[in-house]
Parts: sequence; C-alpha cells; structure tokens
Amino acid sequence: MKTIDLQVKERRSKGSAEARRLRRAGVIPGVFYGSGKDAIPLAVEAAVLKKAVAGEGGNVILNLSFEGKDKTYPAILKDHQSDPLDRGLLHVDFMEIRMDKPIEASVHIELTGTAAGVNEGGVMDQTLREVRVRCLPADIPAGITFTVDEMEIGDSIKVSDLAPPADVEIIDEQEIAVASVIPPTILKEEPTEAELEEALEEGEEAGAAEGEEGAEEAEGKAGSEAAEPGQG
Repeated sequence: MKTIDLQVKERRSKGSAEARRLRRAGVIPGVFYGSGKDAIPLAVEAAVLKKAVAGEGGNVILNLSFEGKDKTYPAILKDHQSDPLDRGLLHVDFMEIRMDKPIEASVHIELTGTAAGVNEGGVMDQTLREVRVRCLPADIPAGITFTVDEMEIGDSIKVSDLAPPADVEIIDEQEIAVASVIPPTILKEEPTEAELEEALEEGEEAGAAEGEEGAEEAEGKAGSEAAEPGQG
C-alpha cells in the first residue's frame, strides 16, 4: 500500500456557507479524527487530494501534516461525500491509524482473462465489485484478482473462491456471489412484411370459414325449430 504525504489546513470557520465558499475556491472541507481525539475541521486542495488517492483503489496511507505544524499523522480516507450530478467531492473524513494495528478497508475485485463460456457465447455477469478486508495498513492490497479462464456457461464464483494475499483476511460473507457466466439471450427475429401479410390473410380466411360454419349451424337450427310444430 502506497504512502503519500498530504498537507492540509485547519479550518477555523464552519457552516454550510463556508463549505460552499471553499468548494468554489477548489478546496474540499473535511475532518480529521482519531482514537481519543476531538475531530479537527480541515480543508485540503481538491486537485492535490484527487492526485493523492488516484489508483490503488483509493487505498493509500496519507501522512497528514497541518500547515504550520511539524508533526505528521498516518491516516486513511475513511469516508467521503460526492455531488450526485458531477461526482465532485463535497466533504472528506480522514481517520488516524496505527501502523501496527489491523484496520478494515474495501478492496476492488478484478477479474482477469476470458472465460471459456464467454468464448462460447455466454456473458460474464459480475455482481460484486469489492470486498471488505482486515489487515495491517501496509498490507492492504490494491485489489484482489481472480482468473476466469476456466469458467463455463453456468459456472459462478463466490467470495470464498477469492484468494487474498498472505496476512489479508476477507471479512465479507463467504457465500456472497461474485460473478457468473450466464447463457446468451436468444433474440426472437421480427417477422417480415410478407410473413405478416400471410398471417393476416390466414386469419381472415379462418374467420370467414368460422362465419360460414356458424351461419350453416344457425340455419340448420332454425329449420329444425320450424319443423317441430308440425310433428305429432
């Protein structure tokens, strides 16, 4: 897991108006907290933060340094809020960590290769994109890979099939589905214009025949009823 230096600035002003002002200036408001510490409001340059956490699935150790202070704090980006429209960062939470104490983190699942079932026309359907792991901060992997080459149509993999690096524990439920190779969807061909006309003609002929049969039955019934009074 990469370690990156990141300088932040302690915020003195709070409130939504101040947060909007910071964002317009290209600065993201946030907080820094740790065990036994009060949360410290801070601000960080949006471009600098984006560059720091790019790649590695966002899992990086950040050596936070506050402007005007010499001490640094090992931390991770614990949480963030994004704009639902442009996905821009609105707020970030940094959590102090200890390098000798395990932590939990989300790690991307990367499927590699091409499944045999896909070569036969199937479709790879990945329903789980990341898993939660527990390990020392320095051991958090950029991702967990699984080679799908031998998967046939109808095959599936679960969390229990993933192989994390040594000293990394997956803490999600082992039976959760990760991906499967599903059969191809067979699309029904649209009928041609000639086929539609033929079906229409057949329907009209069938309707006419039924009409004639109905008329004959009605005539026969009427004749039978007319003959009844003369009987006996």
